[in-house]
Amino acid sequence: MSVRTFADATLFQRVQMIEAALEIVLNRGPEMSVESFGNGEPMHVFVMNQSFSPFERTAYDLHQIARELEALLP
Repeated sequence: MSVRTFADATLFQRVQMIEAALEIVLNRGPEMSVESFGNGEPMHVFVMNQSFSPFERTAYDLHQIARELEALLP
């Protein structure tokens, strides 16, 4: 039986759903993008530092963001 709604999903499935949605909405172009460090690596949100240099970016683990968001949802 496949999960049809977020409410019916297990914790693991909910985090996966949030992670997939975040990958779409957080991909905002060069100043904020969703990508991995390499093939098979976890996805991260990369945000440019204030210098706006493409080589100076901060990475945030997309899975961790999804887990934190899931914990905040009722």
